[in-house]
Amino acid sequence: MIKKITSSELVMGSIILFFTFSIFNFLNFIFQFLMARMLGPAEYGIFAVIMALFYFMAVPSDSIQTVISKYTSKLKVKNEYGKIKLLLIKSLKRGFLIAAILFILFIPVFWLFSYTLNIPFTLITLSGLMLFMFFTTPITRGVMQGLKKFKALGTNMVIDSSAKVILAIVFVFFGLRVYGAVISIILGGLIALVFSLIPLKNILRKKKEYSNFAGIYRYSWPVMFVLLAILMMQSIDIIIAKRFFPPEMAGQYAVANLIGKMIFFGTLSISKTMFPLSSEEFEGNGDGKKTKDIFYKSLLIVSGICIASLLALILFPEIIITLLFGEEYLAITGILFNMGIAFSFISLSNLVLIYGLSINKKIPTYYMVAFILIQAILLMLMHNSLMELSIAMIISTLLLFFGSLIIIRKKS
Repeated sequence: MIKKITSSELVMGSIILFFTFSIFNFLNFIFQFLMARMLGPAEYGIFAVIMALFYFMAVPSDSIQTVISKYTSKLKVKNEYGKIKLLLIKSLKRGFLIAAILFILFIPVFWLFSYTLNIPFTLITLSGLMLFMFFTTPITRGVMQGLKKFKALGTNMVIDSSAKVILAIVFVFFGLRVYGAVISIILGGLIALVFSLIPLKNILRKKKEYSNFAGIYRYSWPVMFVLLAILMMQSIDIIIAKRFFPPEMAGQYAVANLIGKMIFFGTLSISKTMFPLSSEEFEGNGDGKKTKDIFYKSLLIVSGICIASLLALILFPEIIITLLFGEEYLAITGILFNMGIAFSFISLSNLVLIYGLSINKKIPTYYMVAFILIQAILLMLMHNSLMELSIAMIISTLLLFFGSLIIIRKKS
C-alpha cells in the first residue's frame, strides 16, 4: 500500500504541496499576527489598506504560473528543454517589462490613493514595487510546476514567507515600521525569485532553441479569466455583506467566509499537482484516457478533504470559531456548515475548470460571467440575514459546479 502511494506522482505531489502550502499559509498568518502586534492598530490599519489595494493586482500571478506550467509540460513531453529555457528567459524579460510599464502608469493612481486615504505617497509608491514580484516569480514557479518539481516549488514558497517574516521582524523592530513591513514583502519575493533559479540550473545550462510562443498569449486570457472568476465568487459575498449588514454583522460574516476559504486553500495543492500531470499526458498521448484517470483521482482526493472539513464544521463549530477568532464570533455558528458547503463546491469547480484548461478545453468567457452575475443577483436578493446569505452562496456555487461539469463535457 505504501509503495503504491509513493509511486503515484499525483498522490506524492499533492502530499508535498499540501504540506509546504500549509507551512506557507501558516507563516503568512504569523506575519500578519506579528505586524498587527508590532505596528499597533493605527499603523497596521495603514498596512492592511495597502495590502488590500494590491490584492487584486496580484490576480495575474496565478494565471501566469498556470500558463507557464502548461507550456513547460507541453515542451517537456517532447524533451525540448532548450525551448523551455527560451520560454523562461523571454517570459522573465517580458514580465519585468510589463511590471515596469505598469509601475510608471500607476504613479498618478498612487498619488490619488495617497491623497484620498491620507497615506504617504512614498509608502504607496514603494509598495508598487511588488508588481515586479507579481510578474516574475510566478514564471520560475510555473516552470518548476510544469517540470513536476513539486518539492522545489513548495520549498520556494516557504522560503518566500520565511524571509518575509524574519525581515519584517528586523525592519520593524529597528524603526522602519510600515515601510519595513512593505520592504520585507518585496525582498522576500526577490529572495524567492533568486532561489527559484537553483532547481532550474539544468534548464539554464541548455542551449536555447527557437520557438514561437505567440499562442501563449491567446491561452493566457481564458486562464486569467477563469482564475479571476473563481476569486470573485469567493469574495462578492463579503462586499454584499459590507453593503447591507451593520459593521459588526459584516465582520462576523467575513470571518465565516475566511473559515470557508480554508477548505479552498486546503485543496489548492491537488489542482496544482494535477494540472502538469494531466497536461503532460494529454500532450503526450492525446487519447484522454490517462488524463481522465488523473482527474478522477484528484476529484476523489478533493472530495475527501471537503467531506472531512464539513464533518469538522458540523461537529465542532464552536471550538473552531473560539480557537481561531474568539467567542465574539460565535454568532456565525449556525452558518459555518453552509459556508463549508459553498466553498467545497468552489473547490470542486476550481479542480474541474483547471482540468479543462489542462486538456485545452475552451471555457467561454460568457459562461463564467453568467455564473458571477447569477451569484451577485442571488446575494442581493437574499441578504436579510446571515443564514439567507449563506444559502445564496450554496445555490450559486452549486450552479457553478454543475456548470463547470457541463463546460468540460462539451465538445470543443
